[in-house]
Amino acid sequence: MYPAQKFDSKGINHAIEKGIKYLLSLMINGRWRGFPTLAGESDIWVTGFVLAHISSLSEQKNVISDAQNFLLTSRHPAGGWSYSSLVPPDADSTAWCLMALQSCNQLTGSALEKAKAFLWSHFTGSGVSTYRTDSGIREFISAPADEFIAGWTSSHPDVSIATVLADLKSEKVPGIISSLIGQQTNEGFINSYWWRSPHYTTTLLLRVLSLYKNRLPKDRAGLMAGALVREQLAGGGFGLVSSANQDPFTTALALESFAHLSYTGHHRERTLCGNALLQAQQDNGGWAGDYILRIPAPYVMDPNQVISWNNADGGGNSLIEDKDGLFATAIACYALACWRQTETQDPLLND
Repeated sequence: MYPAQKFDSKGINHAIEKGIKYLLSLMINGRWRGFPTLAGESDIWVTGFVLAHISSLSEQKNVISDAQNFLLTSRHPAGGWSYSSLVPPDADSTAWCLMALQSCNQLTGSALEKAKAFLWSHFTGSGVSTYRTDSGIREFISAPADEFIAGWTSSHPDVSIATVLADLKSEKVPGIISSLIGQQTNEGFINSYWWRSPHYTTTLLLRVLSLYKNRLPKDRAGLMAGALVREQLAGGGFGLVSSANQDPFTTALALESFAHLSYTGHHRERTLCGNALLQAQQDNGGWAGDYILRIPAPYVMDPNQVISWNNADGGGNSLIEDKDGLFATAIACYALACWRQTETQDPLLND
């Protein structure tokens, strides 16, 4: 048991080790699989996302190398990566695979530049789209015309911030960051396209600012921190959308946000959140997954306007389960590491 208002560095270390061990136990042939949709399960995108979050935390470098080799051999001739080998390449998969391969010496020179060029070919002027109209996705889903994929080929805040993380030195980065900050809602967060929770885009934006050793403007940081405090459940965790039950994925994202916003205070709330996440870890080392991903119909521009979502077949306007808690566990390990770093950097926070 973890005292609600105590920071336990050893407990965090143990939880991260267990979480990574759980994730590695689910690897098959150097890859992870998850999120069953109408197009099947993902292995390329899922592997990229998980690996991007745990590669720096895992001591099993040979296993990490196996996953990187899988990604290297999965790159599309166009230069990017895709949801799976069956689906045309897209910007989001490419961004996460690039992040997963940042420590890999085999993706260099012309191959790296070609991958980045493919990634930024999805830039719309203010953000990044998941697919281009000429990506082949219209033919893949048998849409009759380009207007039927207008949603998937429009700028997406969650894909835009992932792209920034994948190429922090691009000259397009400052404009995208400014645009995303401007999309902060009155509730305090930044909405996502593919994810049910606005915590996804919000947290990744804060991650980028931290990497730049930068901060949100004071009023916006206060609005965001206040929103976190307002949404926090009594037990310290966070629910998915309006649920009163704790969701590990959302709780982990909130914990990382609390860590990046430590300069606004809220030490008690941050500690409550971290310990709620520790308490939610399962005996097998993983964290439970929920229906955190959404697949808007390809013509949908604003998924928050969709009236009805279903889980039937993983097609348009479906909610997709984080099978085996892959993303929940990867994000939880990463968020706990962020929390650990925040608390140990400033001993005053432990008083």
